[in-house]
Amino acid sequence: MTRTPTRQTRRHPPLLHILRTPLARWGFTILAVLAAATDQVWPFALTAVLATYGWRTRPGRRPRHR
Repeated sequence: MTRTPTRQTRRHPPLLHILRTPLARWGFTILAVLAAATDQVWPFALTAVLATYGWRTRPGRRPRHR
């Protein structure tokens, strides 16, 4: 009788894990607000995308099983 292969867990790249920390979430949010206040378009766009990713994906949240 053969053993069934173990399920491999999906791992995110280390950089994405760092972006989901509270320091990164708040830091990129503050940088996005400052860039918007000083009318810097590209820095605002970049930091807003990074802050959005950080706020939408929490490190402790697991997907729901159906």
